[in-house]
Amino acid sequence: MSSLDKGNKLEDAFYHYLLDQKKNGQLLLGAYPPENSKIFKKKTYYCKEREADVEFDIVIELYAQGRAHPHLYVIFECKNHDGNVSELHVNDFSSKIGRMFHHAVKGIMVVSSRLQSGADKVARNRRMGIVKYDQNGLEIVADRHGSPCVENGYVESQIFQRDYSRKSLKFSAYHDGKYFSTIAQLLRSIDPERPPEVEHEYVPASVPYVSIDAIKNSVKEVLAEVKYKGGPVNLERVCSALSIDLSHSDKDMRDIDGIPVLGSANFTRKLITINAHGNRNRERFTLGHEIGHFQLRHGAYLSSETIIERDLLIKETDSSLNYERLEYQANTFSSNLILPDEWFIKKTAEFRHYLGITNRGHGYIFVDDQPYNYTVYDQLLLSLSNYFEVSKQAIQIKLKSLGMLTDERKKNQESSMTQFLDALHLDRK
Repeated sequence: MSSLDKGNKLEDAFYHYLLDQKKNGQLLLGAYPPENSKIFKKKTYYCKEREADVEFDIVIELYAQGRAHPHLYVIFECKNHDGNVSELHVNDFSSKIGRMFHHAVKGIMVVSSRLQSGADKVARNRRMGIVKYDQNGLEIVADRHGSPCVENGYVESQIFQRDYSRKSLKFSAYHDGKYFSTIAQLLRSIDPERPPEVEHEYVPASVPYVSIDAIKNSVKEVLAEVKYKGGPVNLERVCSALSIDLSHSDKDMRDIDGIPVLGSANFTRKLITINAHGNRNRERFTLGHEIGHFQLRHGAYLSSETIIERDLLIKETDSSLNYERLEYQANTFSSNLILPDEWFIKKTAEFRHYLGITNRGHGYIFVDDQPYNYTVYDQLLLSLSNYFEVSKQAIQIKLKSLGMLTDERKKNQESSMTQFLDALHLDRK
């Protein structure tokens, strides 16, 4: 694909994103009637210096009530580069705007990667806006005041930080020392005639803590809805019962940072898409994760979301970001949906009896490095794994979480939850 074609692809995607935002009322969140904003692609304006028309990628014209001419032109230049965008492109765009408009204009670079250090300094010093747009990224919901559920540090990492790539947002922006995760926030920040009632700091809406017991109760509601009576939980049937459309894709999907996307959820359309994994167990966990987002009503915070491998390893701490808390809750839901407590305890007792496992003073289920003990224990894991269609590692974690396993193997070094989750979700055997 040529650089021109790539640029047009980003331009088309961002243009339709803006149209969708206007259609659903998110473009300015009530600051103006919809007809007071006009969105154009390949818009031309006359340049006196060149004595000819000059074309811009995308333009939003904002009209104050009762005025025939725009009071603000917001001009977007789209750069869809594999590498970071250079200082040259920022300078050219800034000069182009300067020749055409002397006031009532704001230039914004739309990129699919990040700006080089020199380029971002030029953009900052010239008070240009910067937008990073990922068509397949996580899209947050803003309330009527434009407050999102993501923190400034998370948005900053999308545009400037290069040492650690967090999950990609669909829309992230920077202007005049501030960070924004919705187009409404950005436009309000640069609008010289914005209504005074919307002038306020954007404080992220906090995602509340949800206890494991509450999540398990939510799982029970779902299982009751599908009349679950044992065996591997039919996740396709769960989706149908919850009126969620489910689709599978054999494409290798990646975000703009090159990170594999395992699946996605669109809360507006009530759609889950599972991408190619190459591993049945992990696909089931991913689907359970996305179902968890719906059942836990995470659509109050997200319009759409994607799941990457790193999300499956997230732990909840006091310092967790909002999106991390959402992912942890969805992981907890999925693990309990795929391995329901009641049936897991029941089948463990049955297989334990069948294999002749008894409590000899070491615990309900005991394993150490003695060959016989390990062999019988492995047979138990395999039996439960086949019954529930999950990995043996997942069974082992469930046994530990329920206090049913005493593991005294010397090679058992799985002391951290991260290692447990890694075995649970990323098993490729």
